[in-house]
Amino acid sequence: MNNFNRENSAWCITDGSAGMISQVKGLAQAMNLEFTFKEVKVNFPWNILPVGITPIVKSTFSNFSEFSESIPPKFIISCGRKSVYLSLFLKRKYKEKVVTIHIQNPKSKYDEFDLIISPKHDNLSLTNSFVTSLAINHISETLITEEIEKFSHLVNVNDIPICAVLIGGKSNNYIFDNNEIDQLINKIKKIKENQKIKFFFLFSRRTEENIINKINTAFNESEIVWSDKDKKENPYIALLGFSKYIICTSDSVSMISEAISSMKPVYIFRLQSSKSKNRIENFNDYVILEGLARKLDYKLEEFKHDYRNETAIIAEKIRNKFK
Repeated sequence: MNNFNRENSAWCITDGSAGMISQVKGLAQAMNLEFTFKEVKVNFPWNILPVGITPIVKSTFSNFSEFSESIPPKFIISCGRKSVYLSLFLKRKYKEKVVTIHIQNPKSKYDEFDLIISPKHDNLSLTNSFVTSLAINHISETLITEEIEKFSHLVNVNDIPICAVLIGGKSNNYIFDNNEIDQLINKIKKIKENQKIKFFFLFSRRTEENIINKINTAFNESEIVWSDKDKKENPYIALLGFSKYIICTSDSVSMISEAISSMKPVYIFRLQSSKSKNRIENFNDYVILEGLARKLDYKLEEFKHDYRNETAIIAEKIRNKFK
């Protein structure tokens, strides 16, 4: 990291998942920082244990050498459970030389972070925290326009109107089995019977093979666009722009937040919760109640909302706080 402007630099640390990368990238870009993506790798068994149990020592991380610069960046922006430990370690090492910003509820040692940014459904209210309605992200009108140009071959005039269907997968919070996907397929088929819409399906890295196979079998009209297993580039952001409507499964706060940030009508397919207390269900309830999204039924309609780009707002607050 030679010859860099330390005051305008950042490490963006995640476990490598797309949703977390979108959040750290969105904040770093909104703050006009020169940033480097860093993926933290935590040794077994610490990588599977809850936050608060893992020791905050160098040997916890299998790739610590990637974070051992003598001159650190000014900002360390982290997101996700695994990055909590590393952010805390780096703060203890570099002290006042770095500003640590953690996105999401770290669930441990809150006062050791310079700033925590958490969504409303985390119910976190601290003197060193900012609260957002949605997950912050890197979606912008400029980015969507650029991606539309890159993937202009994907959609022609006969494909319009189209609907992007963003499919997640089973998680600690949701059941996503054959029964759930059969219900989603049934609803989309009913919509196709009543409306002239072309559907494009995109799958996350959590989508199980049997779910992808079921969609392939049910919709065999070249409407399957991309999955995490593909080698080709992901047209996800372009499809946010191409689409007249967007359908999301309810398991991903990041995915739903990005879809809403595209300012398109978003419909949420509510999966069966696997918990009696599920914070993501609170998030889904909130965005539907506020009119930012609607629950998926058998018809898609256009609707508008007045969501403002929280990422830009939070970035401005941070710049003022840490001038």
